[in-house]
Amino acid sequence: MARVRRRRGRIQLQLDSDERAAIRGIVDQLSPHLGHVARTVPVAYADAEMQKEYDHWVRPELDRGREADLEVIRHCLDSGEDMAPLTEAQTLAWVRGLNHLRLAAGALLGVEKDGWEQNPDEALRGNSEFRVLLALGFLQEELIAALES
Repeated sequence: MARVRRRRGRIQLQLDSDERAAIRGIVDQLSPHLGHVARTVPVAYADAEMQKEYDHWVRPELDRGREADLEVIRHCLDSGEDMAPLTEAQTLAWVRGLNHLRLAAGALLGVEKDGWEQNPDEALRGNSEFRVLLALGFLQEELIAALES
């Protein structure tokens, strides 16, 4: 299981080769959905014309930021190292990137509000995106806890 701790002012993320491969697979599986499925497309205005303007001017920057966060994750996973020392900025990129991936997985599951994990039905528990949401949420929580320590 992934381990996260703060040591000497840096966050240390420990992932074995199987964990790195699994997370990389999740990134590869879900990243194409970002910006295309519900909750991963920012809606700033109810007015269609204003939203179109927003999409024209703001969305490209949001997309670049999201891709930069995922690139930090990919670079770390592709390093081949079991222990990855992360700066605070890299850790924040991981947290944001995991959040983007969780939004995509949730959208694919049809999750529309908080509390989905409290009483999941059998169909939800059997879905692979459900397990992805739980795993990414665990790792995200660990990274946040390390940032706060």
